[in-house]
Amino acid sequence: MADTTIIVFGLGQITNLLTKSLVTSGKKVICVTDNKHNQIKDLPVTNLKVLTYKQVLNEIIDANLAIFSWNDVNKLVQENNVILEWVESNKFSAKKSFFLSSASVYKDQFVPHTESSDTLRDNKKTILEDILKMITLKKNITHTNLRISNVYGIGIDYGFIGSLLNSLKSGSEVNIFEDQSIIRDYIHIDDVLFAVNELLEIDCARDCLNVSTGIGTTIAQVLEIFSQNGYKFENRANSLNALNVKPVSILDCHNLSELINWKPSNLTQVLDKLLAITK
Repeated sequence: MADTTIIVFGLGQITNLLTKSLVTSGKKVICVTDNKHNQIKDLPVTNLKVLTYKQVLNEIIDANLAIFSWNDVNKLVQENNVILEWVESNKFSAKKSFFLSSASVYKDQFVPHTESSDTLRDNKKTILEDILKMITLKKNITHTNLRISNVYGIGIDYGFIGSLLNSLKSGSEVNIFEDQSIIRDYIHIDDVLFAVNELLEIDCARDCLNVSTGIGTTIAQVLEIFSQNGYKFENRANSLNALNVKPVSILDCHNLSELINWKPSNLTQVLDKLLAITK
């Protein structure tokens, strides 16, 4: 498999959409997943090979790009570190790699986080960032942590906006923090896919890159967008205490904008379109 273009480790909602985008654009992709939760949905068969974590141990893979999308270190260390040993071995190599990390790695601060902002050392994504950095340094792989803010859009049913959209479809209750001044940086899934597709074509050579809009929106403002489109949640909202929740999380994406033509979508405009489809 020396001609493999991209290998994707783990398949969730973002990587399902990313894999579909890559394969549709003509890239050759190997996806490593046990698919226990039926994550593989509507993926094109052409140019796509799916391997379980057990099957990949018997493969020799030389990729142009590796994309790690795990939430924590569990996949690496399961069954006496068999995946970790395979990744560290000469059976696996790549020219460069991305880890789909998260805004959650940053400590609290009220101004937008740059990539040099302090991180939480006990955060599960931070721990995985550190391990992947050590592995890729040893293997001379150019590695970048893509720290992604709160993703929303069609195909993403988790997160605050995802839960609101699900509530409209199913009539289910939705959890809303009592403190509606909590600020988050919401990014549309299409913008995330655009960023990854652009970055895989260039030499980004950055340890970390924020993938975000750089714009903070309060919970109250998000609810107001829904309200202006005719949707309110007073009768099906569970009120949550915001104890130990970051009051503000905004990512500065200046470094990303220096590398690619970064013009992320406007939250209000995208939600207006999504809610128009819902009606």
